[in-house]
Amino acid sequence: NKTVMFGVIYNPILDHLYTGRRGYGAQLNGFPIRVTGETQLTKSLLLCEMGSRRDAATMATKMQNIAAVCSEPHACHGLRMQGSAALNICAVAAGSADGYWECGMHIWDIAAASIILTEAGGCVLSPKSGEELCLLKRRIIAASSVELATVLQSKIQHIEFPSD
Repeated sequence: NKTVMFGVIYNPILDHLYTGRRGYGAQLNGFPIRVTGETQLTKSLLLCEMGSRRDAATMATKMQNIAAVCSEPHACHGLRMQGSAALNICAVAAGSADGYWECGMHIWDIAAASIILTEAGGCVLSPKSGEELCLLKRRIIAASSVELATVLQSKIQHIEFPSD
């Protein structure tokens, strides 16, 4: 049914093995992990990536998205770029960050991490309001709560990429 049932992500630099299995929870190196549950943008540490498509229109939209979440009066607490969609989503799952968004990555970048996040209590949405998440459409919002995901969804402009 095109449902992700389990996922495994390994970070060899830190020796972190993230695992998740539908209905069984998520773990980091064998220990259970949970999201922070943060609901407020102003208290959130967010993650994003610039991706590999660098044409002027795409870059302008990505910069507008960063400004949308980082500008006062309702700015996020902080914004980081770690370089890996999978590890960004796992950081949200483990409570090291509160939210993540990206447009342009591929299904292999997010499928395993999406089940790890949902099993850790988080949620995944499409940045396009009203659209159900489709891992093939190359866009995602991953967050520690539905409330935070919805706030990000209202601020992020999605970028169209060819589907996987």
